[in-house]
Amino acid sequence: MKLSPRAYEILWDAHAWAGALSSIVLFTLFFLGPFALFAEELAPWQEPAFRGPIAISDERALELAQRVVDGEAAAKPAWFGITLPTDEEPWLRLWRMAPDGAIHSTWVEPLSGRKLGERSDLGEFLNEMHFLGPIPGGKYVAGIASIVLLLLIVTGLLIQFGKLVRELVQFRPHQARRVLWSDAHKVLGVISSPFLLLFALTGTVLCLSAWLQPAAAATALRGDEHALENAIDWPSPRPPKGESAPAPDLRLALERAQARFPASTHRWFFIDNLGDAHAVVHLPGEGRGGLNAYDHAWVSRDGELLRVREPGGATHYSRIMETLSGLHFAAWAGLATKVLYALLALLAAFGILAGNLLWLERRRSRGLGSFDRLLEKLTAGGCAGLPFAVAVLFVANQFLPPGLHDRPRYEHALFYAAWAVALGYALADRSAARAARRLLTGASGMLFVVPLIDAVRTARVPFVPGSAFVFATELGLVFLGLLLAGAARTLSRLPSRHGPSHPEEALATGSSGSIA
Repeated sequence: MKLSPRAYEILWDAHAWAGALSSIVLFTLFFLGPFALFAEELAPWQEPAFRGPIAISDERALELAQRVVDGEAAAKPAWFGITLPTDEEPWLRLWRMAPDGAIHSTWVEPLSGRKLGERSDLGEFLNEMHFLGPIPGGKYVAGIASIVLLLLIVTGLLIQFGKLVRELVQFRPHQARRVLWSDAHKVLGVISSPFLLLFALTGTVLCLSAWLQPAAAATALRGDEHALENAIDWPSPRPPKGESAPAPDLRLALERAQARFPASTHRWFFIDNLGDAHAVVHLPGEGRGGLNAYDHAWVSRDGELLRVREPGGATHYSRIMETLSGLHFAAWAGLATKVLYALLALLAAFGILAGNLLWLERRRSRGLGSFDRLLEKLTAGGCAGLPFAVAVLFVANQFLPPGLHDRPRYEHALFYAAWAVALGYALADRSAARAARRLLTGASGMLFVVPLIDAVRTARVPFVPGSAFVFATELGLVFLGLLLAGAARTLSRLPSRHGPSHPEEALATGSSGSIA
């Protein structure tokens, strides 16, 4: 099948404009994807003082947890959570909902039971930023960007139809910039196209589900919120009775959950209406993996098993949503597959970036307009600035005092400030390429240094296998630093000419690059 010139032009315009307008958001989602995949594994890294094997038995941890909830019952928080020690987090963590609805966390030293206050949430924050969650309305923006990604995949495949095999093996890095970015965009797009399709579909549904549920309730379910709860298979907490009561017996609640799901591990206790006679303990359980790895049990304060939720839930909606979540986060797979996911996410990020650069080079031959010049600077500051901000976050994680009150907010603020400074620098610099190169070089240097700083602070030899989580994080930071250094070097060694200087180059770049 060969497209008509008019069809090709329409598809190219749709692909190019959609890609240019969504490129920075999509780059952010994919670049932060590896951090989201390994958010739990980053926990030992982000708090050096808490590293090490689990220091107490499950029996002792449960006793300590019970003591904590007994002490919290008098305050009657609407929601309270506690986790027992795990391999990734060998200490106890508490969550408490304030009257204004905000949730605050604190850590508990497992041997003494001493509360240590809020600590770093580096891994969780980057996981949330993968969905743009900390930014108001950001999750919906991520969902819309995922829809745009579907458009890019479809139009890219149609543009490249019949040429995929040839384009896959065609890469000419020593040609003009336009040829270089065209080849890079197409090669990376073709290689990662199945992965892109998976994440476009799952990302769209996961990000926009909270947006669509109220619409479904108001239309198909005629405003019946109870029907919506049944459809999503997730009950609202029962209202408090208004009578004070001791805290639930966590051991009894755990026994009820384990009796119902004996093959699962239960480390989380989430309590609604703590201190009230209608308090309910919610115990999520983690099975042996798979797309639907989690089960749930709800136990009353008196030890009655009120409700259970099998892995995947009981409705078509719940099974579809949990399956999509399992696919998105590789819950069904082992370490090797998660590493492959991370590599493909980085490939996708740089493939999207190459598409933006291809757009600019094609437009440069006719003279860049004000929009093109702005896009060039936003690409430099937004895309190269993101790794710079991530590197600043890792450095801040090392140097901020461990006991600093509200420490996570300082880390978040430094991340946003670094990204804003990078964007401002790129907008102010006359050369977007020079700004991007310097930002990438700075990010690379910081990522190389962070493991060394951590080794000095913790009096250990760097890059020596000890904690598997710490060692893997060190290797990941160095790999990412090398990748960013390579990108900076590529920018510094690009050919100076902008347009094709030979007829065959003109033919080679006559067809647009594509995401897929």
